[in-house]
Amino acid sequence: MRPRRLVLFSVFSLPAAALIVAAAWSDAASPPATKPAGSSGAKAAPAARFPLLPNDSRSWSRSADAKLLTDFAQALPPSALTTGRREKGKWKVVSYATDAYEGNALSCLRATEAAPVRMPLDAQGPHAVYVGLCTTSGGLDAADENGIEVKLSGEPVYRRVSNTLPLLKPRRDQIHETFLTVADLTGQALDIRALPYLPSTICYVKLVPLTAEEFAAWRKPVDPKLRTAIATFDGHSWIWPYRPRTADDLRATFRGLERSDVGKWWFQICGADLTCYPSAVGTNPGDGTEDFCRWEYRDYSESLAAMFQAGVNPLHVAREEAARQGAEFHVMIRPAGWGASYPWEEIFNSKFFHEHPEWRCIDRDGTPTLHMSWAYPEVRRHVIDVLQETLAIQPDGIGFLFHRGMPMILWEEPFCEAFRKRYGADAREVPEDDPRILDLRAEMMTTILREWRTLLDETAARQKRTRPYKITLATFAKEADNRRWGIDVVRWARDGLVDEVGPAYFAHHTSFVQPDVAYYKQALAGTKVGLYPLVIAWHSGSPQQLCTRVTGFYQAGADGICVWDPTIEKGYRDKSPGHVYDVVQVLGHRDVMADWAAHGVPLPVITPLKRFGENHYSRFFPNTGY
Repeated sequence: MRPRRLVLFSVFSLPAAALIVAAAWSDAASPPATKPAGSSGAKAAPAARFPLLPNDSRSWSRSADAKLLTDFAQALPPSALTTGRREKGKWKVVSYATDAYEGNALSCLRATEAAPVRMPLDAQGPHAVYVGLCTTSGGLDAADENGIEVKLSGEPVYRRVSNTLPLLKPRRDQIHETFLTVADLTGQALDIRALPYLPSTICYVKLVPLTAEEFAAWRKPVDPKLRTAIATFDGHSWIWPYRPRTADDLRATFRGLERSDVGKWWFQICGADLTCYPSAVGTNPGDGTEDFCRWEYRDYSESLAAMFQAGVNPLHVAREEAARQGAEFHVMIRPAGWGASYPWEEIFNSKFFHEHPEWRCIDRDGTPTLHMSWAYPEVRRHVIDVLQETLAIQPDGIGFLFHRGMPMILWEEPFCEAFRKRYGADAREVPEDDPRILDLRAEMMTTILREWRTLLDETAARQKRTRPYKITLATFAKEADNRRWGIDVVRWARDGLVDEVGPAYFAHHTSFVQPDVAYYKQALAGTKVGLYPLVIAWHSGSPQQLCTRVTGFYQAGADGICVWDPTIEKGYRDKSPGHVYDVVQVLGHRDVMADWAAHGVPLPVITPLKRFGENHYSRFFPNTGY
């Protein structure tokens, strides 16, 4: 066990992501007794090497005075609960026990569709609020995916939480404590809502009283110097798992980012002209489809239709929420996102794509591909029309996600004709890596960027903006990949055609290696273009590995980090304790990233169950007779 220690920080040196005056860890300050997943009984490591995160309730100075509410049989209304057999639409009250306390949990299954309930808190004054969520066993040796939404009764937007831990061996459930918010709890209760298609077991609410200094420090604004991280959101997966019907339902995706180091959002409309908003130019994915290959896509299409009918525009909601959080908002497109092959041919179903097969990419042997060719001015004009729709909400910029994907230009007739005029040769008969092929492709790609810059400058002038629009790009990992596909980073940076670059390794038809930050620093030298290497939230490695990678990017000269698909409630693929967002929210703190890379990321509070219902966990685990 690591030694106990006291770490003190001035409130003025702490980030707005936590802003804790003093953090102490001791036997008395960490109720209940906890142990990391898979351990034999050791207590969780102290969370306060850097007390930057609110995730650990032991980090507050009055954590020993925390109030633990464990009896959810008191949730209201009683009609939404059942203490006997499970019933559709109701939470089952299940008794449980740990080594330190016992209580009554609320449990629902994937298809329960339990009604929202409210838990009285009976607290006064400022507190940090935590919920203890249990694993949901799949019945054998693996934990099931789970999740729930919680908020204070005085708040409009829920926060999604989950327990991403594995089962302890042998087949033992464990509670993971998750931070909800800091607030004055006078007159407040806790609202609880099930998530679609997910089981959940909520075991307790913890209320940690705060000092006046802690509460005042928490309410200070975020230090903008630390908000150097970028988060991406695609136009699809922020909708389909959650069945949103209102603007507040949509805002739940962003609940938790408010006090983070994420200062920019790269928000994807969905594809090239596939849009998550009601468009007069593009197509809503799945529009008109009757037979969906998966339930997620039906849910997505039905959610869009329901929101449009109610007058909710998801793009507007995202833009407004970014502004409320003080984050830049960039509309991003996926330049190869048009159509698709089986089984998605009627889901990713751009009408423009299907109406104009004559404008698709052609391989050098004449084989057509399922991509639109940007060598055709009609294709470029169509995307500009889509972008003009999005500029009506006045984002801070627009951009390409080139890693989603290529090709954009192959051996179509406009390309081959230009090659013949310039070089007097047939582009289909020279090697595909002939420097002349690559030069011409880069020149055509530069034309696209110039058309975008013209669009932005003209729109900014018409809107009488005081700040110009930015162009942001996700590019490829290394110089050779960029060269192959016409991504002329050096020229674009020096000609003022790009403002921010995020090299990504996860790009099909490329080398799939980590970004070569040294190459990018040299390419961008002497310009004001920002460099933000991409990491994947759902494929990050362990928490320490994520911090190590981020630290390496910083040491090589990155200006910040771009995180692909950061979802507040998601965990690590390797089942490490905690959530990926624990690291994402403090990515701008370079010293913290370096320290966690060297010493590991602080563990959350984890409590194994001793009993759940009739199951007294023992070495003779149940369900072996089926």
